[in-house]
Amino acid sequence: MMSFPKEEYLKRLDNIHKKLENENIDAIVITSPANFRYFSGLDSNFWESPTRPWFLIISKNGKIKALVPSIGLSAIESTFIKDIEVWQSPNPKDEGTSLLKKIIKTFPKNSNIGFELGMETYLRMSIKEFLKIKKDLQEYNFIDSTNIVWSLRKIKSDLEIKNIEKVCSITSKVFNNLINKISLGMSEREIATIFKKDLINNGVDYIMYLSCASGINGYNQIICNPSEKKIGDGDILIIDTGSTLNGYYCDFDRNFGFGNINQKSLDAYNKLWNATEKTLEIIKPGISCKEVYESLSKNLFSSNVKSSVGRMGHGFGLQLTEPPSIMIDDNTILEKNMILALEPSIEIENDLMLVHEENILITQNGNRLLSSRTPKELPVINV
Repeated sequence: MMSFPKEEYLKRLDNIHKKLENENIDAIVITSPANFRYFSGLDSNFWESPTRPWFLIISKNGKIKALVPSIGLSAIESTFIKDIEVWQSPNPKDEGTSLLKKIIKTFPKNSNIGFELGMETYLRMSIKEFLKIKKDLQEYNFIDSTNIVWSLRKIKSDLEIKNIEKVCSITSKVFNNLINKISLGMSEREIATIFKKDLINNGVDYIMYLSCASGINGYNQIICNPSEKKIGDGDILIIDTGSTLNGYYCDFDRNFGFGNINQKSLDAYNKLWNATEKTLEIIKPGISCKEVYESLSKNLFSSNVKSSVGRMGHGFGLQLTEPPSIMIDDNTILEKNMILALEPSIEIENDLMLVHEENILITQNGNRLLSSRTPKELPVINV
């Protein structure tokens, strides 16, 4: 069931034990799917069923305990975790709450118990049950431990990098070949289907995210599914994918023009490419996300163009988007083995925009592209 060897997860546990000790947190309760997988190695799409919560309890003394619904017993037993308790589920009146309270009460009173309560995490349990636990166990301190988890996950291990690099390579190959398989008159859905089939045939596990949009000389959104709209002369089409390998994402897009594209849109595309190129030259450990944002902005907005997007990139890994954010008020300092999506955008006119995205690894002295570099000139299809 585990994607990686046991030693990978033991190292992650050792890292979080040190963090818990330093922050005086007696235990952390993990419920969200990505964090559960990160610390346990459990590989399952059963998370798509929201009926049952799952819990990992990691204490600063080195122990890890799984509290899972009965249907998950054999799956969790296939991981390295041996301390396991189960309850019969579904049980709407008590979905593991009593067991979780019993475990918390094994810690001394006034212990600090961490939960995923901050940005870009969530409790995968009933909020009513969480509030009930807090009410029933008022002698314990329930605190937000989000920052501890993200401080670990933002730095990728060699195995994580290997998987992200591979899924980026597969997706780059498929994007590069797509221009030979699409034509005027096809629908967004037809093009997206060709793309998805090629991704699977070339080795990705899942296509967890795929957005597709098109319009004359640009598009007005980049988050929706492909439609039945037929691609016509003057259209620019974007495909953005978050495909996975062993649970790890790529996240980048490519643009394609069809027929006659006006010069203003071609210039906007070139501006995006050049702004990205100049920013790639400065990205290295020690600079901040704010500085990356400022570089993109300086090179993009020297004329009457603008962006309404609040950020121009983000981290990714086990999730499509992860901290940090490439935005004006994120002062996170880049470190070796962080992985980022650079995603600048330009509004052209009449709510039309273009978006450009690349995936990079922060290296010892700079950065390295994981996605193949998008073409310098907009690829245009005339047939």
